[in-house]
Amino acid sequence: MTESLHSFIETWIKRISKPRPELDGLSLCPFAKKARWDFYLMSENQVDIKLCKKEVTIFAMLPTMSKSKLEAYVNKLNDVYPKYVFLPDHKDANTKIKGIATGNGKHNLILVQKRKKLQSARQVLNKQNYYKNLTETYKNKLFSY
Repeated sequence: MTESLHSFIETWIKRISKPRPELDGLSLCPFAKKARWDFYLMSENQVDIKLCKKEVTIFAMLPTMSKSKLEAYVNKLNDVYPKYVFLPDHKDANTKIKGIATGNGKHNLILVQKRKKLQSARQVLNKQNYYKNLTETYKNKLFSY
């Protein structure tokens, strides 16, 4: 399972890194391709912050975790660990930018990044007019984390 999950995440990262004409040549996640990442398959729905050593750490949570529980847990983590940003990607989230699915669609994931690094990346994306591609609702949700 772990190796197949690793391959699945690699494929997903390639998909969200691909430049899209609908996004004026930008990708869904312009920094994903170059980011160093690691992932952990969790046997319980609990993140271990000590494992967050790469630019992005991906925690695969249990498949039975509901979307609302994942979001509530992510909100709690963001409150407890303010130096990090925790982003949920529930298998049923159905998030899209200009009709293109952003989520992985198969696993319940939590993506973790250092807040300072993510804020710097967001400033670069803002200068590239990346956020004009997001609806206000999606943008507000994204920046709420």
